[in-house]
Amino acid sequence: MCGHVNARRNLGYMEYNAGNNDLALQHFLISAKLGDEYSLNEVKSAFMSSIATKADYAGALRGYQSAIEEMSSPDRAEAKALGFEQIYQI
Repeated sequence: MCGHVNARRNLGYMEYNAGNNDLALQHFLISAKLGDEYSLNEVKSAFMSSIATKADYAGALRGYQSAIEEMSSPDRAEAKALGFEQIYQI
């Protein structure tokens, strides 16, 4: 089960607020591996707080970098260079 990145991150926050750190970490790991920078930062914070292991953080970082690499393309770079407003004027 993968799911929507933002939904996974939100579930992570809900589990964290409920005191379920292990479940929260699992949601953050999944969404980080799907390319969510906020979740990657949460995994990093969990690692710094000794909630996550070094292997957890390393795996999340590798997955994040892989997802970002898969999402990059010349068309996306051109669209980003044009800016949001100019894309809709075309």
